[in-house]
Amino acid sequence: MATPVVEPVKAPKVKASNGLVAGINAVSMALACFMGWMAIFAGIAHFTKKGWGISIPFADLIFGTNVSNVSVAFIAGIAAVLFAVIALISAGKITDVNAMKGAWKNVRNAFIVISAIEIVKMVSIAIYSLCGIGEKSGVDQGYLWLNDFLSNTLAALAAVGIAFIAHFIAAGKTTVLSVMRFVALGIAAVGCILILVSTIVKFYSKKTSSLGGSSSSSSSSIESWLDLLK
Repeated sequence: MATPVVEPVKAPKVKASNGLVAGINAVSMALACFMGWMAIFAGIAHFTKKGWGISIPFADLIFGTNVSNVSVAFIAGIAAVLFAVIALISAGKITDVNAMKGAWKNVRNAFIVISAIEIVKMVSIAIYSLCGIGEKSGVDQGYLWLNDFLSNTLAALAAVGIAFIAHFIAAGKTTVLSVMRFVALGIAAVGCILILVSTIVKFYSKKTSSLGGSSSSSSSSIESWLDLLK
């Protein structure tokens, strides 16, 4: 047998504990559902022309640096699919039920806290809005409710839903976990597609409008030249 010229690299076989696999599965599935859900509405908001925007809580801390002009929602939509794929693969590698219960118990507790934070933010925005009723306050009520309040409401609904589902999985309902891995992938896929399509449409609509503006300005200049020649 011929000896290779360059000695091949021997990669060590990594054996992850069941607790680690269960933890990765729980976190990735929860993030896929949460980010995918928010990306769906962020994508829908991109299609509107009234300045409606959906902000994804905590995503700015994770994806908000060194991304230039790329929106956080765009990155979150793609990340949701990656998390969903990880969740789909890792779910079949869990063999310890207790590890699964412990991981999802932690996810449940974390999203209960997130739910509480989002609800507090909703109440605070509502009170702030009521304090600023009237033109003299300078508060943009439309923006406050359509962007801030609605974003927090959607985030609160997602967090409560994930905490509710995590509670059942933490109780040992493996059927729920089996179904949720495909649900997470579906939600993430829809969110990613909407974000991608809305971003492309937004790019081309800008180019169309700018082209339209340049053609109209050129036509007006031609008309002015014709007026001078008369």
